Formats: sequence, structure tokens, C-alpha cells
Amino acid sequence: MSKNCVRTRAFTLVELLVVIAIIAVLIGLLLPAVQKVREAANRLHCTNNLKQIGLACHTFENTNGFFPLAYTNPNGPASMKWHNWAPFLFPFMEEGNRIQSYVFATDWWKTPNREIVATKVKSMLCPSTPNPDRIQDKPEATPPNKTGAVTDYFPPTGVNLEINQSLPANDQLATNADLRGVLCWWSAKNQVNKQSDILDGTSNTILMGECAGREDVWHKGIMTTVNFNVSPKVRARGGAWATPDNPYEIGSRKAWDVAFGPIPGQPGINNSNEWGHGFYSFHSQGANFSMADGSVRFLSSATELKLLAYLITRAGGEVIPAP
Repeated sequence: MSKNCVRTRAFTLVELLVVIAIIAVLIGLLLPAVQKVREAANRLHCTNNLKQIGLACHTFENTNGFFPLAYTNPNGPASMKWHNWAPFLFPFMEEGNRIQSYVFATDWWKTPNREIVATKVKSMLCPSTPNPDRIQDKPEATPPNKTGAVTDYFPPTGVNLEINQSLPANDQLATNADLRGVLCWWSAKNQVNKQSDILDGTSNTILMGECAGREDVWHKGIMTTVNFNVSPKVRARGGAWATPDNPYEIGSRKAWDVAFGPIPGQPGINNSNEWGHGFYSFHSQGANFSMADGSVRFLSSATELKLLAYLITRAGGEVIPAP
């Protein structure tokens, strides 16, 4: 053999398997960190969305002297049909061009509004929520169906006294308490909502919160797909960003339709996204909230139901404990 011939040594099978195992371990250690960073970015993005919605509410109030209604109806102000708060705020969220052709004298699901509401609005979606391309498509006895792109945010209009069924006897809310939220619906006694109506303190009152994933039904991270052809039916209600079904009172364990059956678990944060039950997000251990002072807070899933009710009412006179 020539003196200049150099033998090269290849990896043995065992060495190759060891290298692969080390790489697999490193990937296993890296993935949770990447997911944690991604979720932190998503939560920050969601916080910014709610910040913009909250600021738009205040700009609307400064301009008009009152907040937008949580939803309108044909029995309300003249020339007004069924709409929720979102179309009123869009001009104050740099979304004015989107609704230039929106007609408030026409219901939100009818032309020309129908075509406008079919468009996804990124600032109305939490990036942690699965399937941002969801569409509400509610069958109607009289066409057209109520169809529209969805949102993950909503205003709690107040607290439903059915919440007392989920509270200990000594924590139950008084039947004569003012349980309205900041953004309420139209009625003969409450046509507008003003900043001066928030008597509990703006930093102690929720303006907007997360109820993500609608119209799919979510219970503690498990999804049940929308289905109108089974019994009980499956739909969380209020998915579209313009529907008046978007806002609701908090505290009921009853499904919005008796055909849907009772909602499992207690009202609160991250138990269920069904209509009337509570708040729901895909963030770990809690959800984001826009407060009436313009700030955004993250509340834990472990937040007591009674405290959550206190934070929703605008003039309940409750004492909020220090954080």
C-alpha cells in the first residue's frame, strides 16, 4: 500500500443513531420554546387589537357624546335595522373604507351589507384562534341566510341574574342591582351609553372581551363543529362581526336554544364560548380584556365568577379588591 494512501473512517450505524437521537432531543427542547414565543407574540397582537377597539370606543364617545349601542334593532332609533357595535366603530379603527357602502337602514345580512360583512377583518380576530377563515352561515326560514366573516371579540352587555345559580348563597347578586355593562342595547330607558354612566370606575369595568372560536362550540379546548342537523344542535351563536347576536349578558348555563341542551361547567373564563356563558380565548390560562379606561388586562381563568361579574357592571356599586 502506498505511503500516501489515507484511510477515511465512516460513521458506524450506532454513531449515526446517536447523532439522530441527539438532534431529536434538541428539537424536542426547542419546539416548546418556539411555541411559547409564538404564543407570546399572538397574545401581544390580540392585546393590540383590543387596545384599538377600546380606543375607537372612546373616540366614538368623544365625537358623539355616547358609546355605540351593543346592538340596534328595528324598534330603536329611526331608520335603523339589525346591527351591532362594530360597523359604528370601523371609521375610528382605520376601517372606514371597508364600510363606505354599508347601509344602516338595511339589516346587516342583506345586500349591500351582506357582501361587506363577508370580508375577514384581521383586527377583529385573535391570532391564537384556530381557523381565522371561519364563516357564520345560519340557516333562515326566509332567505337569505345570516352569513358573515367572524370576530373573536364582543362587549358583555351586563350580568344575567341566572349567574346566582352558579354562586354560593352568600355571594349571590341582589335582584335589584344595576347589572348593565358599558355597552348596552337599545331600550326606551337606555337609548345611549355615556362615559358618565360608568360609576364603578373605568379601570374597574370591562368594555370588551374575548369570546373566540364562534360559531364552532368550544369547551375547555375541545371543539364541536357547527351542525344544525343533529340533536342537540351545535352552534355557539354570534360569530359574525356585524351580528347583534355577538354581545350578550354573562352568567347563564342555559344554552341560547333549548334544543342545544345545557352548557357543561361553570360560567367564567375559558370554560365555554357558548352564547351567554362567559369569556373564551385560546391563550394559556386566561383571556384579554379591554377596560373602560382604555387599558388592556389579562385575566386568569381562575378569576372568581363573582369578581368577574363585578368587573362587568358599570354602576353596580361593588367594591373591587386590590389585585
